[in-house]
Amino acid sequence: MREVNLRSVDLNLLTVLQALIEERHVTKAAEKLHMSQSAVSRALQRLRVLFNDPLLVKSAEGYTLSSRATKLATELSVVLQTLSRLVQEPEFIPSSSRATLRFAGIDLDAWIDMPKLIGSVLQEAPKLKMEVSNTQANYFEELSKGRADFVVSGFQSDHDQENIYSCRIGSSDLVAVMGQNNPLSEQTLTVEKYLKAKHGFVSITGKGASSVDAHLLALGLKRDVVLKVSDFKSVAAYCENTDIVFLLPRQLIKHSLIGRQVIIKSLPKGLYKSSIDFYIYWHARYDNDPLHRWIKQRMLDYVLS
Repeated sequence: MREVNLRSVDLNLLTVLQALIEERHVTKAAEKLHMSQSAVSRALQRLRVLFNDPLLVKSAEGYTLSSRATKLATELSVVLQTLSRLVQEPEFIPSSSRATLRFAGIDLDAWIDMPKLIGSVLQEAPKLKMEVSNTQANYFEELSKGRADFVVSGFQSDHDQENIYSCRIGSSDLVAVMGQNNPLSEQTLTVEKYLKAKHGFVSITGKGASSVDAHLLALGLKRDVVLKVSDFKSVAAYCENTDIVFLLPRQLIKHSLIGRQVIIKSLPKGLYKSSIDFYIYWHARYDNDPLHRWIKQRMLDYVLS
């Protein structure tokens, strides 16, 4: 059997072959394809070489199909339909989708109203499965490895940067959070006083120092970090019972501080950046996926102010 290298096959020839088989006439096939007769004739010659068969044979009535062309007729229609579906943009039908979507980030709930989002999504796509995680992780690595579909974070990607896409969803000012009984609560917070205090921070990955400490180190400064925690909800309790100070985005902690014996102070000028932008992140492999585009728009519909 003669082997054919598919890389050398011009798939456009198959659409010409289909028209020739249907019309059994070069001129009529050319009219159907909006091509010149000479172009279709040249294509027919190439097809004859490709299939090693005359395909169209002259007869008293014009042309008739060769035995090979007759056998190709049914198969060719199926092949072209399959190729057409292959290159068409995949269709997403919410009501029948059974996909699983994974949302992650310790900042997630502060920016996206996840209960309302999921309630809305399930009304339109009741067969979808969803997972929501705010545990410590390197979220950009999770995206890169396909273990998360969407991440909400105020950090910039430090992993697989060229393939991590983002959409800004808001900005939050950075503030110092402390208990009402903290000696600093009634004082003007200066850089010197801030650095002398005891500090805590919320860890995203569970590893290493915070970005604040890295920034201070670059300035030749250092603060006394005595506590690292894994979520924002515990910050109020630590502040109420210790003299520990946390530097956090207001948006992430404002709801957890309601009714608690804590206060918020502006940061000393020049200590650190005054605000931070937050983004929805996703991986390039899903950028054109209709399901992911649909969910991303739903997420934007439920961004909290």
